Amino acid sequence: MARTHIKPEIQIERINALRNTLNQLRSKENRNWLHRPHSKSWSAIEVAKHMLIAQEVYETKIESTLSRLKPIEGSLEAIRPNRTPAFLIKRFPPQNGEIKHKMKTTKKFEPVLDLTSLSNTDVATILDQLDSSLAQLKSWVTAYRTTDVTAIRFNSAIGAIVRFNAAEACEFILCHNERHFQQMANALKG
Repeated sequence: MARTHIKPEIQIERINALRNTLNQLRSKENRNWLHRPHSKSWSAIEVAKHMLIAQEVYETKIESTLSRLKPIEGSLEAIRPNRTPAFLIKRFPPQNGEIKHKMKTTKKFEPVLDLTSLSNTDVATILDQLDSSLAQLKSWVTAYRTTDVTAIRFNSAIGAIVRFNAAEACEFILCHNERHFQQMANALKG
């Protein structure tokens, strides 16, 4: 599904859907969260940890940007992303339950967990943190929708080759999470 415009209202709905999915997935037994479907794949809890690491990279950048944006009258209905962010955003979400455009993550985003020593409490803590990160993402979307979001751009996690405004960064994180929620659900089936 091509997204030519970023709509805060729709982003909030998608974030709420991810939170609902997380609540449903939490009923799975601890051993399901720790199981790797294949030797080279991540377990569901590793996928959750990866999403936390990825969003954390943007936390300071987004919060700093939001604190400097000028308010606008009314509320932002939609924003058209710039070319490079739009290209990345379109490639990320799963399509019909399938993850297209497979990509390898860089070392700094890899979850480092000892699956043999994780307790039920450890799993629950990571899932609580994931829910909190989704709530944080929702708060950023709510905050940017009443600002001149296009006024400030910042480097993405891979550097100046990709620059985002706050709306594009939130959409990128959201698409990234949608992709990995599909991966997490697939891992929990196995």
